[in-house]
Amino acid sequence: MKTKAIYLTTTLVLTSTSLVFGDSASEQHQLSYGKPSGKATLSVSHDISAGGHESTASRSFLMDLELSESQDIVSVKINKAKASYTTHGMKQRLPASKLTGQSITFSKLDNGHALERTDPENDLEIPVGQVIGADYPVGLALVDIMPILPKGPVSIGTTWTSSRHTRSLEGWAWAAGSLNSEHTVTALDKDNGHTIVSVTSTSKAQLAKDGNGLQYSGDGALNRTSHWRFDASDGRLLSVSMEQKTSGINSLPQGEMEVSQLTKVEFVASSL
Repeated sequence: MKTKAIYLTTTLVLTSTSLVFGDSASEQHQLSYGKPSGKATLSVSHDISAGGHESTASRSFLMDLELSESQDIVSVKINKAKASYTTHGMKQRLPASKLTGQSITFSKLDNGHALERTDPENDLEIPVGQVIGADYPVGLALVDIMPILPKGPVSIGTTWTSSRHTRSLEGWAWAAGSLNSEHTVTALDKDNGHTIVSVTSTSKAQLAKDGNGLQYSGDGALNRTSHWRFDASDGRLLSVSMEQKTSGINSLPQGEMEVSQLTKVEFVASSL
């Protein structure tokens, strides 16, 4: 059977309003998730290239979110969602409105140093065709970009490492692996009495098949860079800008296809 090469780009970006900060390089601050509240936006885009050519298809999602907390359970409600898919110059809307009204819940772990989903993670039971449309796994996208915070105080130059299980849709199959990250504090600034910590994170993983349905194989690799801001005063994640490159092979009915995917994520929290 003839082998085809396909290259897929996925974009997920998390951002917040720009802030003007002062210099507080000598300070140290403890980071932990507090009580998130307010509005936010999450955008996800996928650019797909096949056979070594430039982008031949793309899909994108844009969601308005509302964050709240009750008894240490963080809830993220999808107030509005839209999506589109473009291939060969033809653009069409995806039925993402079904996402509206859904809520994803997280519990705090390790005294607020990490967040974990509380609802059953059944995203991988969703057929790939539906995921691309009405059932995009927002929960997986959110939990994957929530940073694991350090247990000790931080100042400019502080580094720490973390490890977590990552799962994502790579090409047309589910992939998973152990995501190993190194985080470095790049700035400590002030805004309206709040201390804002800026961090750069680099992550790597080896990906393999996860879930049912189409297989992901070929010793897939993942490389990610994230830039994020955290309000040390209120325990709010303000922004994340992520770019991730992955590779692997999808075992499809047409045969095995080499896949390369670029993922970018944007989440925008409401201003202080």
